Amino acid sequence: MKGLRIGLAIAALLAAPPVAAQTSRRAATLDAINQHPFFFHGQEVVLVAEAVADQVLTWLVSEDDSVRILALDVPPPPAGVREPLEVVGTFFDVGRLDETDQRLAGLPIRRISDELLQRPWPTRGELPILIATESRPAEAATATTLRSIVLDPVRYENDGVTVIGRFRGRNLYGDMPEAPDESRWDFVLRSADAAIWVVGMEPKGDDFELDILARRDTGRWLEVTGSVRIEDGMVLVDAGRLTLAEPGADRPADTTTTASAATRLPPPEVIFSAPLANDIDVPPDGNVRVQFSRDMDAESFEGRVRARYGQGAATEGAEIPVTIGYRGRNRVLEVRFEQELERFQSVTVELLDGISANDGTPLPPWTITFFVGG
Repeated sequence: MKGLRIGLAIAALLAAPPVAAQTSRRAATLDAINQHPFFFHGQEVVLVAEAVADQVLTWLVSEDDSVRILALDVPPPPAGVREPLEVVGTFFDVGRLDETDQRLAGLPIRRISDELLQRPWPTRGELPILIATESRPAEAATATTLRSIVLDPVRYENDGVTVIGRFRGRNLYGDMPEAPDESRWDFVLRSADAAIWVVGMEPKGDDFELDILARRDTGRWLEVTGSVRIEDGMVLVDAGRLTLAEPGADRPADTTTTASAATRLPPPEVIFSAPLANDIDVPPDGNVRVQFSRDMDAESFEGRVRARYGQGAATEGAEIPVTIGYRGRNRVLEVRFEQELERFQSVTVELLDGISANDGTPLPPWTITFFVGG
């Protein structure tokens, strides 16, 4: 019963309006978010972490399982599998918000809190969530960049690196949660959506001298060579050499990915639906939303989604006109009925043979039946 109730909560999530996009994405780690929840609260973040399934819920977890964040709109991996993912979404420490906060409007937070905490609303730190807009399998970085270090700092800890980024002074733009207070010359370096602290050297050389308190100098780019360490969830580079550098591409890396022809992936399957199979009292003006385990070929749905009244209905077998829309970011198909459904009737929706994932792997035919209320 618990799994069913949580399933209802997550199914309801599929119908929720999207949270407003933030103006500046921040590359982060689970450890950084855990140590600085107020800084990341309400921010769009990108992080790399292992995803694990707990019934129908997906959690992003640290390697030692000491940090866990509930990820909404991320399909759960198979039971017992730890799947490395790169996830983009908005982070909330739910306990910092009031139940009436519009940023959570339409989300089944009360139901999830009841199931996980046995009370209707969490306190601060009890229910960290990430409302995902994108997720994809994490890939090992092919080059050492400021961004690759921030997303996986443990991999580079105590190693010597050379990175290029925009000089941001003594955190003049609020890129970092706090200052490390290593010296009076500590400054922030940023590239794309990632930022680090550079410590141990004053930002000057033979042909330049930058003021850590002057925004006029924050248009300059530096190449920094030094050793990586982690302090309070933040990435620090102990600088050994600084030089001026040419400006880089100051934007997040493209998260679009295509499946390799040589990659063998399992067939797609339906992992959630709203309503659920055999649900009753479905609103006559409701729609059907179906979420898949893999990215789907949007064009393959055309002509292969059918709705009809089921057995026992006065109009048994009559086809119901529908329009469809596929949201690739969330892997959600929305089936909209062109007219209000007849009350107190059963309705069957079918996904027919020929629907496929974006690499051509077919989806097994799928059917759901539910009952319309009054």
